Amino acid sequence: MLRVTIDIVPFGIEASTRHIQTLDIARTTLHNNPEDYRCSVFAADGELVNLFWIRQHAYTAGAAVLVFRALSQLVS
Repeated sequence: MLRVTIDIVPFGIEASTRHIQTLDIARTTLHNNPEDYRCSVFAADGELVNLFWIRQHAYTAGAAVLVFRALSQLVS
């Protein structure tokens, strides 16, 4: 599973960091290529706020592309 956390760091001051959202990206089967992924979005308080799928992602495309696809779908 990949986990993307979104935090605010006001003026770069780490001590003031606030968590905003978490995105968990999980494979749905073992070692299929391409693979489907379940994406779960959680609010800062841990409440599930969205659930969607990324379909047919190839391993060779890499994790960064998978995160990009998930974020793109989340904001579209």
